[in-house]
Amino acid sequence: MGQCPSAPRHHHRQPPPPADHAPPLPTPDDDAPAAEDHTAHLPDDLLAVVFGLLGSADRKRCSLVCRRWLSVDAASRLRLALDARAPLHAALPGILARFPAVSKLALKCDRRAESVSDPTLGLVADRIGPALRRLKLRSLRLVTDDGVAALAAAATNLRKLSVGSCTFGAKGIEAVLRSCLHLEELSIKRLRGLAQSEPVAVSSLRLHSLCLKELYNGQCFSSLITNSPNLKTLKIIRCSGDWDPVLEDLPQDALLAELHLEKLQVSDRGVSALSGLEVLYLAKAPEVTDVGLGKLATRSPRLRKLHVDGWKANRIGDRGLAAVAQKCATLQELVLIGVNLTSVSLELIAANCPALERLALCGSDTFGDAEISCVATKCAALRKLCIKACPVSDAGMDKLAQGCPRLVKVKVKKCQGVTPECAERLRASRNGALAVNVDTPGGAGELQDARSIDESGVLENAGSDTLPDDLDDRIGGPDLSCGSSGRPSGWKARMGAFMSRSLSVSMFRRRPRVSYET
Repeated sequence: MGQCPSAPRHHHRQPPPPADHAPPLPTPDDDAPAAEDHTAHLPDDLLAVVFGLLGSADRKRCSLVCRRWLSVDAASRLRLALDARAPLHAALPGILARFPAVSKLALKCDRRAESVSDPTLGLVADRIGPALRRLKLRSLRLVTDDGVAALAAAATNLRKLSVGSCTFGAKGIEAVLRSCLHLEELSIKRLRGLAQSEPVAVSSLRLHSLCLKELYNGQCFSSLITNSPNLKTLKIIRCSGDWDPVLEDLPQDALLAELHLEKLQVSDRGVSALSGLEVLYLAKAPEVTDVGLGKLATRSPRLRKLHVDGWKANRIGDRGLAAVAQKCATLQELVLIGVNLTSVSLELIAANCPALERLALCGSDTFGDAEISCVATKCAALRKLCIKACPVSDAGMDKLAQGCPRLVKVKVKKCQGVTPECAERLRASRNGALAVNVDTPGGAGELQDARSIDESGVLENAGSDTLPDDLDDRIGGPDLSCGSSGRPSGWKARMGAFMSRSLSVSMFRRRPRVSYET
């Protein structure tokens, strides 16, 4: 457009300054003090205490700062998690020699890879067997009963054992019970060698926690359950077979205080035999009815926590909950999933359970505005309320503004009758002191108080007596017919891409990795 082409640019480099003006180089005679390592005067024991306060990733980084820190970290590390593929056997002596103080060991193998075998457990027994306090074995498919027995004979001070997806059987577990007399916690999940196992004919005097999950012929541990006098926590989850005889054989003077039963063949006959419970999780046991729950409440007056997943079977309702209200005056936490209750039982619970602080309901077709009004007017001690997939509306939720004076957190999900404006009114009624989390009817977003609700939208867990963080995840599981919309379609696409990527990565052999935990 009539413009002249621009002239080329010439870059002129500045000439170096003359030698006369160059800054003087430091000499040993300068008075500038050298950088001082302030940790050099700390004793190794104190440095080890500092390392113990760090997270796993930070501790790894600190161990690479200098040789001394590397040595202190290795000498003071107590917990070690190893990738237990077959090549680990050759590297294990050097690893255990580097970390001589390890007392908590986890051996985990990918289920598609070849795991270590009995000789590797023999190395563990020889190097750190007497020092072991906690042991976790995952997917060790080449380990047999003999290998477990050899390790148990050396690890006589073992306090906690967790096994999962292994192929040895009841003989290995029995060897542990006979050799490890200080065993306090035992977790057995997906143990594949129990099909032809004989019953375990040994008990444990110090065992106070036992978890059996996804076992075939799990009844072979019935003698362990009934003859362990200090057993306080028992979890039986998705195990096949009839469990009523096991529950009936429990002694009347047993110390059992916490019981988890999930997806079991158990009926009123077994539940009615229980007594002295303080915590009960009863999930997806359709043969348990109001009759069994009522008898259990009569024999367990100190019940503090009750979680019932009725699985939409309509076998537990107002009658069973009324019995709980009349017999369990110390009830503090009540979680009902797929249970149709009305204000009839809620009024009894509010009147007879003055310590009720946490209430959660999901998938109840009969929990509406009348029931939420009953909660608002009569549950004076309530602090946390969670409602999911129930026919409540703004009219009922507004009652919470004047009721429940101690209420601090409210969570409402998948209740189409509750609007974001209701959440704003509730929050304003307590001058912002009430944390309200309500998802919109269209699922577009959530209104929540950022000061007291975490980023994931789950009510924070203030302590051991609060509702669990994953409560609403379990409430909204696919097993419940709560009318939930399910996972978004993008989730399936992401999972498909992730699985294909995992498959391609698993085709390449990798060296055994070592992960350290503090």
